[in-house]
This record gives sequence, structure tokens and C-alpha cells, in this order.
Amino acid sequence: MILDKIENVIFDLDGTLIDSSEGVIIATNYALESVGAKPRSDDEIKSFIGYPLDVMFPEFCDAPIEELKRAFQKRGLGLIVDKARALPGVDELLAYLYSQNICMAMATTKFRHHTVGTVEKLGWTKFFTALASGDEVAEVKPAPDIIHLAIKKISADPDRTIMVGDTINDIIAAQTAGIKVIAIKSPFGNDDLSAHKPDLILDNPDQLRALFEKRTVRE
Repeated sequence: MILDKIENVIFDLDGTLIDSSEGVIIATNYALESVGAKPRSDDEIKSFIGYPLDVMFPEFCDAPIEELKRAFQKRGLGLIVDKARALPGVDELLAYLYSQNICMAMATTKFRHHTVGTVEKLGWTKFFTALASGDEVAEVKPAPDIIHLAIKKISADPDRTIMVGDTINDIIAAQTAGIKVIAIKSPFGNDDLSAHKPDLILDNPDQLRALFEKRTVRE
């Protein structure tokens, strides 16, 4: 079974554990309008959630990326954390893994202040041993830097560690870092997860909890 010998789980954040789309949509359109570009629809923006701003903004306009990112951060400060909501089944999943002494870390493209603020707001601080954010590494996913950083922060054995994410970038980053990966279908993503051959594809967090529960019974 894929979870045999797994002691550590590294989670992506957006689309895997939370829906922060409302705040991201507001901040994105604020940034676009600040440079005179047209606002985008909710669905257009949601399709980029979980990807770096450097990937999203060039698809929407030709304005300088750093100017757009500054405006996004200005509007998103506080807002993105405030609007973040746990996806169904996530609270139960994290509580169960914590009760089974599974070490959990996070590897996300979000800015660190958004990562920390979201974890604190949702009451997840005790669940996570370490948080690794996009502004802490030279290259974000699909580069493996953020996975390596998370593994280093929790002193994990890669052979006993698994990544859980919702995009092809999560899959590629984990595979490049040399760890197994479970893909959970995003509520707003359009990635063809199967094309990149993760070790397993699940529909929701409840299914992941059920797999860990079965492992516990068998052990």
C-alpha cells in the first residue's frame, strides 16, 4: 500500500486544504485595475490558483510583473487570510493524522505571511511541524526547492514522506524531489492529474483519511 511506512505528509495549501479564491480574485482584479488592465472573471482567476503570480499575471496583461505583485500584496494583506476557508473534510483529516503522530509540513507557493496567517486563523498551528512558503525559496513549484525545504525543516526521511497536492506542479515537484505523491482533485483546478502519473489520485480529503484509517487497522 502506498501509505506503508509513511511517517511524514507534506501538504500543498490552496486547492488541497483551503479555498482562498474569494480573496485571490479580489486582490488580482485590484492589481489589474491598478495598471489599467481589465478585470478578469472568477473562473479565469480560479484556474490559476495554486500557481505563482509570475505565471498568472502575464496571461492577463503586459504590465510589469513586480508592479502587479506589489499591488496584489497590498490588497491581499489580511484579505486573503480573512477569506480563506477550509475545504470539506480537511479539519477532520488533519486532526486524525495528528492523533496518529504523523508529522505534517506545508509546501505552498503562497507568501509566508499568508501561509502563517491562514494556519493560525483556521486553528491548525498545532498540526504542522513546519511551513515552507514560496518566498523562502529561489524557485517555486514545479521546481523541487519547496519540497526540499519542507523535508529539511522536519528532518524527514524522503522514503517515509509523501506529498499531497492538487496540481501538476505539486506532482512534478514531488517526483523531482524523489518522494511519492498523492493528487487530490481541486474544487477549481483544470489540471489533467493523471497525465503526470502521481502514485494515487483521490477525489477529496475524506478518501485520504480513510486510507490512513485502513492502514492503522491493518497494522
